[in-house]
Amino acid sequence: MEENNQEFNFDKLVGRIIEKFKTRENFAAKVPMSIPTLINKLNGTVDFKRKEMLRFCELLDIPLEQIPKFFYETT
Repeated sequence: MEENNQEFNFDKLVGRIIEKFKTRENFAAKVPMSIPTLINKLNGTVDFKRKEMLRFCELLDIPLEQIPKFFYETT
């Protein structure tokens, strides 16, 4: 099986987090999610689950049709 080495770019997602919640810590508390888990997801070390994406969209006022823009942009 061939490995996919594409890296996702979460800059837009991080920008929206800061815009709406001022800090990653504030956002993690609201999700709720531990700060290390959030950082690992935003660094691409750990994948997002679908339910997490939906929760993030709800909290960040991201329309569902914009999920690819925030969660699947590649570097």
